[in-house]
Amino acid sequence: MPHLTPRAKEVLDYLQAKGTASPREALLDIDINSGSFTRRIAELRTAGYKIESAFQAHPVSGRQYKRYTLVLD
Repeated sequence: MPHLTPRAKEVLDYLQAKGTASPREALLDIDINSGSFTRRIAELRTAGYKIESAFQAHPVSGRQYKRYTLVLD
């Protein structure tokens, strides 16, 4: 796989450990803001990692958010 930035590597390690995450969870767990998290997801995809995304609704507020899942082959 191509060289990753340190922050992209941190997001990759996080997804490998957790499997799936939303930007909000990443903010709380690894202190990365939503915009930076989604840019690192794009970087990982460009590097060849398969990351699926799907919209979900929050169970209380009903607000939609995107959840990212690292697909392991």
